[in-house]
Amino acid sequence: MKTFFDTSVLVAAMVDQLTQHERAFSYFSKALEDEWECVSSTHVLAECYATLTALPLVRRVQPQEARILIETNVMERLTVINLKVSEYRQGLNRVADLGLRSGVVYDALHLGCAEQADCKQLATFNAKDFERLKPRGLKIVVP
Repeated sequence: MKTFFDTSVLVAAMVDQLTQHERAFSYFSKALEDEWECVSSTHVLAECYATLTALPLVRRVQPQEARILIETNVMERLTVINLKVSEYRQGLNRVADLGLRSGVVYDALHLGCAEQADCKQLATFNAKDFERLKPRGLKIVVP
């Protein structure tokens, strides 16, 4: 099953100190074992790095560790799609047309990428954020 992985699931799968780790890790592992076509975007790579290095954890993720986690768990295992200017334009149009503000634009970019890649589902822990963007042709799933 072709699935887009959001930052929230990827980060939780990589960091065992997070409360959602077991759910995310199990879901991600099952996807890889069952040979789903796993997809993400270049924008998610940057979001993962920013999130991993900012988490207020007992043992903080260091910059080099974050890079290695992203390379080995995301870049080497998922198809990472580079967003084009036209896809950024579509994301901006989507949020503006819906009257939405601020950081939801990043979710619109992820959703647009998943739609363009013909994913059947988008895995996230932020389902409401994606549902308000009115997804077309894919299901929003929470691991």
